[in-house]
Amino acid sequence: MTRNEQESLELIPRTVRDKLDRVGIRLHLKDWQALALAERVRLRDLPCGSAEEQEHYAAELAALVLRITGKPAEKIRGA
Repeated sequence: MTRNEQESLELIPRTVRDKLDRVGIRLHLKDWQALALAERVRLRDLPCGSAEEQEHYAAELAALVLRITGKPAEKIRGA
């Protein structure tokens, strides 16, 4: 991975923010930055279109959030 690609994943990319909205999970910037680069790339690249993909994405994200924060993933109100 190039330095530019690494720097582009310092902040939560628009594609990931859209996926977070779809699955109804809030991810704080400090938690995103606590993820390993490979985990950020995976969250960016995982599909999240179908209901099944969204369920898988949410489960994977929730597991990462729990590992990093020690707390369950925060749901977005109304989601």
